[in-house]
Amino acid sequence: MISFLRLIRLPNLLIIAGTQYLMRYCVVQPLLATAGLELQLSHFDFFLLCLSTVMIAAAGYVINDYFDTKTDIINRPESVVIDKGVKRRVAMGAHSVINFAGVVLGFYAGYKAGLYKLGVIHFVSAGLLWFYSTDFKRQLIVGNIVVSVLTALVPMLVVLYDMPRINVHYYLELVQSGINLNFITRFVAAFALFAFLTSLIREIIKDMEDMEGDAAIGCKTIPLSFGIRTSKTIVILLVLSTCVLLGLIQLKQYEAGDLLSFAYLSAGVQVPMLILAGLVLRASAPKHYHNASVFIKVIMLTGVLYSFIVYYSLLPK
Repeated sequence: MISFLRLIRLPNLLIIAGTQYLMRYCVVQPLLATAGLELQLSHFDFFLLCLSTVMIAAAGYVINDYFDTKTDIINRPESVVIDKGVKRRVAMGAHSVINFAGVVLGFYAGYKAGLYKLGVIHFVSAGLLWFYSTDFKRQLIVGNIVVSVLTALVPMLVVLYDMPRINVHYYLELVQSGINLNFITRFVAAFALFAFLTSLIREIIKDMEDMEGDAAIGCKTIPLSFGIRTSKTIVILLVLSTCVLLGLIQLKQYEAGDLLSFAYLSAGVQVPMLILAGLVLRASAPKHYHNASVFIKVIMLTGVLYSFIVYYSLLPK
């Protein structure tokens, strides 16, 4: 059981579930309340949506480890689970069952949200994770983009599934009052963009860490194709781009008098991002890149936890 929990990356799954719950109850719900509106997808149906997301992610981890055993034996032999703690046929069977259940739940949640076609997102996500493991991760940039897009999709699913029923239920009120709920989508999209950029940065850093194993199986990663120096330059540019975009948001926060958000993003995200840039520039061994990879994962978590600040800022004063 412990080996299987390691295989499906339980801590990562908890972060995925936590992200969706924080988006819904600390961001979307209070933003709706400012317009006098309420969530329409039931708590149980949202739980099923979240469960679907987690199951597809878990299946993705399983199939990735299944096809990545040779690379992992070189890069991180101590973390290999397939053929040690979990048999290959058990892993493949678990992947199929979990994936199927996740997709079915995605379509059911879409049906309950009033737009069953939303389930296609889960079906496509499952397919992308399969092809990522078998093909995309060996292609230049493609695998990095796929993982980053799917990471950004985690918070976006919350509004994609909640908004259809909200728009239907409050249609007359929205038309009569002229309220446009796009501001909620844009708000969550900012979290999604942050998730995309930081995930892309982490993927490139991990590629620098895993060069030896990736070279052994013929991967065409950015470090292997362009070298460490160019890879570091790309990472630094992505870090600076993220800082600039955050800075534009912070400028608006400062002008609006939201000093709590301004201070949190400065101390919790901006400064750590600059520290990350320093870690990457000084890195010269796999363990250094591993430390940088762990560090940006903490930054990603800090960014998600900003939702608590949003919730507090929107509380009636």
